[in-house]
Parts: sequence; structure tokens; C-alpha cells
Amino acid sequence: MTQITDLEFKVQELVTLLEASKQLNSNIEMEEVLENILLQMVQIVGAEAGTLWVLDKERQQIKASAAYGPSASDILNIELKLDEGIVGKVIRTGEAELIEHVSSDPDWADRVDHSSGFVTKSMITVPLAVKGNVLGALQLLNKKDIAFFSEQDIRLAVALANQSALALHNSQMYDELQRMLLSMIRTLAKVLDARDPYTAGHSERVAKYSLWIAQKLEFDAHTCEELYKAALLHDIGKIGIADDILRKPDRLTNEEYEAIKQHTVIGADILSNMEPKDAVAHAMETALSHHERLDGTGYPHGLAGDDIPLFARIVGVADAFDAMTTARSYSEGLSFRLGAEELIRCRGTLFDSEAVDAFTAILADCDYELERYEK
Repeated sequence: MTQITDLEFKVQELVTLLEASKQLNSNIEMEEVLENILLQMVQIVGAEAGTLWVLDKERQQIKASAAYGPSASDILNIELKLDEGIVGKVIRTGEAELIEHVSSDPDWADRVDHSSGFVTKSMITVPLAVKGNVLGALQLLNKKDIAFFSEQDIRLAVALANQSALALHNSQMYDELQRMLLSMIRTLAKVLDARDPYTAGHSERVAKYSLWIAQKLEFDAHTCEELYKAALLHDIGKIGIADDILRKPDRLTNEEYEAIKQHTVIGADILSNMEPKDAVAHAMETALSHHERLDGTGYPHGLAGDDIPLFARIVGVADAFDAMTTARSYSEGLSFRLGAEELIRCRGTLFDSEAVDAFTAILADCDYELERYEK
């Protein structure tokens, strides 16, 4: 009977770990990965609360990056020194700790409880490590229903921590790659803008305005991020326009204007050669269509209404506003207030109504002083 019971425990542990693994690897976004890791651990072990600490090697600090329990909001973002607390000891040694009476342990950093008002009685702390590289640690606090955690609890915690560490590692790698990609895109946009002294900072401003519009329209974080990157690259095709046209201080002739209009097609073609295709799909559409207009009078294809991709409609508003309010050799540029009035005048004919309403509301809210607007 005991063997059958032990077998049932083993099977249940495996099922639990498999389900946890599926949940942990279902999303690679850092914040959700951390929350999933912590929630799975707390539920599986039956703890009252938990904290996931992530090591910042550069700063030699350990940060509470996810927290669960009655005082979670007070614990979140607390930082400890690398040599501080039980969590610091576990990260330094790479060895799990099961402590029945936390208050009597000499390594206990009681300032965490003092800051949150939570009372820690017993604790499991396990390292999150990949190939000997410790990324952080996870603490499970106060076993529910009974006084102390068991050896089975720490065995489960260690097993799940091994999977969790891999998920965290993958997420950190993804986060680093995303930051590197965004940095490269920003650098490319700045190099492009530098070709024309009259449009310095144009791509960054258009991306910022587009992001504000998306946030005002309550787009989710991923969509906002994709729109921001697409907006940074909206004028990438200008790299294929001759300097004597792009940098011309006077108004363009009809022939020159027709040439510069080709930057939309050139930009889409450049981006179409990037891999993977789905990662640049929005950027390609935006580069191609940000000069299309709702009434069909735009270019390059004369698209109208909802046939114009949503990102292109939003970037079109931001792009037009920045163009209207930027000084050129032949124009002082409109004030932000007059630029907003022009957007409203063309709302529903040239420009997307929702995007115009969102952006002009932002302008009005900060009294047309955009440096005061923070989102």
C-alpha cells in the first residue's frame, strides 16, 4: 500500500511539473514569465506567499521582481545587497535552504518583513540556475495548514526551479535581443534623419507621438511596442532618395516630389527582405502606406478608409503633425495648437478620426506643451 501511495505521489509530482512547465514556457515576455514562475511554485508547494528575486550582476543587487501574497505590493521592487539575507546566501552558494524558524536564523534580512508588514515564519529558498549560472532565487513563505514545509516540498521546489530558471534565462535572452533590436532601429533612424538637417529627430518624434496615440486608445503593451518600432522605420525608404532632392532647401519641383514619394515603396521593399517576415510585417505596411489618406488621395496606391493598415493610419497622423510643426528653410512651421487645429480640420477626410481625437486630446491635456506630457 505504501509503495502504491509513493507511486501516486511521484505520478502527481510529474503531472504537476509537466503542467507547470507548459505554463512557464507559454509566454516569453519577462513580466509574465516571472509571475507564472512564482504562481506555479506557490500553488504547487502550498505556500502562503512567495517572492521571486532576480540578480542584477552589474549593480550587484537582488531585486524582488515578482511577489505573491497579502503584502505583495509592498515587497515588489525591494532591493537587497548580494551579501544580504537568506536569499543572498542562496544566490552566492547555489544551494537550497529549508528554514523552519526564520526569525532565529542569523542570515534573515528582517527589513523585508518590516517594510511589508508580513510575518515570515518558515521558508524554502531555492536558487534559479542554468548551467551553474545563478540568475536569482525563489522564496516560498509559510506553509499553509501545517507548521513547516516538508522534504517533499523542497524536492518539488528544486525540480520546478530548474525548469523555471530555464524559462527565466530564455526570457532574459529574449529581452536582451529586443533591447538590442530597438537600439539598432533607433540608431538607423537617427542616421537616416541626419541626412536631412531639417528633419533631425523626425523619426523619433513620430514614433513617440504614435506610441502616445496607441496608449490613449488603450492598445495592449505588445501592440504599442510593435507600433513604436514600425513608426521608427516609417521613412527608411528615404535612404534610397538622392541627397540633392532629400536635402534641397527650397520647395520641390513636381518631378522631385514624384521621386521623393517613392520612399514609401523603397522602404517597404527594404523591409520585405528582412527575416523573419512576420516580425517586420507591420513595419513594412507602415513604411508603404503612411502617406495614404482616408479619401483615397494619398500615395503610393490611393488606398482609402479601412483599406489603409491601422498602424499606417496612426503613423500618418503623427507624421503629418510633425511635418506641419517643424521649421524648414521655406517655412517656420505651425505652432502645436495650429497643428492640432489642422488635424481636426482634416479629421475623417485625410486622417483617421480616432487617431486624431486621441492625439488632439493629448495636446489639449498638456496645454500644447508636449515636453510636459508623460505617459
